[in-house]
Formats: sequence, C-alpha cells, structure tokens
Amino acid sequence: MRPLTPLSLVAACSLLLAGCAGLPDGQDVLSTSSEWLSRSGEVISTQGQRLARLAGGPEDEPLDEAEQEAEVEALLAQPWIDPLTRFLEAHGDDPRYADQLVTLSRERDRRCAEVAKRYRERPATREHLDRYRRGYLYSCPADVNAFFARVREREASTAMAAPTPPPAESAPAPRVAEEADVEQAVDRRQANDCYLYFTIRNFQQAREACAGPAEQGDARAQHHMGSLEELDGDTASAIRWFRRAADNGDERAATRLEALAEAADGDDLEASP
Repeated sequence: MRPLTPLSLVAACSLLLAGCAGLPDGQDVLSTSSEWLSRSGEVISTQGQRLARLAGGPEDEPLDEAEQEAEVEALLAQPWIDPLTRFLEAHGDDPRYADQLVTLSRERDRRCAEVAKRYRERPATREHLDRYRRGYLYSCPADVNAFFARVREREASTAMAAPTPPPAESAPAPRVAEEADVEQAVDRRQANDCYLYFTIRNFQQAREACAGPAEQGDARAQHHMGSLEELDGDTASAIRWFRRAADNGDERAATRLEALAEAADGDDLEASP
C-alpha cells in the first residue's frame, strides 16, 4: 500500500466523512478533537495500515524514512490535537521515532498554546471550563488546569463578596470528580513527557518531567531517573533508582542494576538503602 499523503488524506475524508466541507472550521475545529475521535475511531481504522499505525504498531516492525515521513505528514495535515498526542504516547519511548517525536511534540504544544491564548481572553466561567475540558483535557491538561484555577479563584472571590449562604449539606460530587479528572490528566501528561524527553535526549527537561512520576512509582520514569543519574556520574543514586524500577518490574533496570553491581564489586549495591 502506498504511503498516505495529505492529498490522499483529503480524498479519504471526502469518501468516508461525506465531504470535508462538513467538518467544523475556525475556532470550533480544534475544540471538537476529543468528540471527533470518539465518533470516528472506526472510520480511521478502515483507512489502511498508514492511519492504523497512528495508534502504534509492533515495536520490532521496521519502518523506512518514507513511511515515517508519511505518518508525520498525515498527522500534520489534519487539524486536531488529540491524534498528535496519541502518536506521541504510542511512540514516546521508541528511539526510532526521535525525529518525528520532536516535530509532533512541538506542533502539539503550538496548537495547545493557540487554544490557551483564546481561553485566556474568555471569562473564567464553568461553561467555558466545561467546553475546555471536553475538547482539550487529553492533550493540553496543564492549560485546562490553569483555566480551572482561574475559575476557582473567581468563584472564591464571588463567594467572599456575596451574603453568607445557608450551609450546604455536602460538597458537590461532580466538582470533586472534576478536580480528580484534571489531576489525573496532568499526571498522565507528565509521565508521557518524561518518556518523550528522555527518548529525544532532552535530559534537562526529562529530569524535571520524570521526578514526579518516578516518586509516585512509575517504573519507566524510575528507570529513566537511574539512567540520568548514571550519566551525571552518581552511581549510588542510579543504583537506587534502578532497584526501585526493577522492583516494579522494569527488566531493563534490572539488567542495568546487575551490571552496575558487578562493576562496583557489589559495594555500591550493598551500601544503597
């Protein structure tokens, strides 16, 4: 099958979605990304091997430069943010995609920034927050969280200025779930940024992104922290992180831990708590 180009993507759109003119435009294009994905997952899967790989293929399957370029072209040609994020999460720990990860992460961040700019100009209301969450929480959780903070600040100020209301029986359950939903999305994005930055060898940002998930028990983040400490020459700290990752089932960390222990004749390994 020939690689899918932007031109063939447009043709597929015409055939499968009854015409690209029916797609949203202007400000509404990006804001419907999550909704569009949920409605048309089956459609994407029928477009052949190229778009199927956007969800991630076998790690041992060889890909040539033309195939990789076609994947990036197809992703950049469509207007939504979530497909970029899905690709980054599927391949964020695969060095074969390092160049593509850089290109697509920059484009994802650019699109999120454009949306955040629009929402900074909008009133911090629950209505706008709900729309922001529905459209962008998956790909732009930090930006949604920043808007959420504005909403909470505005509501707190309004409550202080208003007469004292009668005591509520309990906190509204939907809002508690809403906060947890945003927090989980932020944590997921941080973990995936950890894998991404480490893969593209942006070690400074990798250290910042990996620290939180590693402390929370993410095995891959712990492995990356061990590698970063080893690169910095701190073998004892590297051993501690590799041990934690190995205890959580990371086989690469277990292999590296054994190698470091042998190189140090077991001294650092035994001394590490």
